[in-house]
Amino acid sequence: MKTVTTDQKRRIVVPNAEPGEIYQVREIEPGHLELTKMIPAPRQGIDPGELKERLAQQGLTPAMSWESLKQKTREW
Repeated sequence: MKTVTTDQKRRIVVPNAEPGEIYQVREIEPGHLELTKMIPAPRQGIDPGELKERLAQQGLTPAMSWESLKQKTREW
């Protein structure tokens, strides 16, 4: 059994843990904690065709023209 010590910021190093892993901490009874490794649900990516279709529908065009944007942001 390994023993770990908390640092000044109340952190401990979990043996065999990788950076970025998420653990749920549950206090079973006073003085006894249980760590459960949380595994994220797999994410489905968007295929390139669907991405192009979404961009064509919604677009990334500004709501105002460049000239009106210049007038509102530059004070001369």
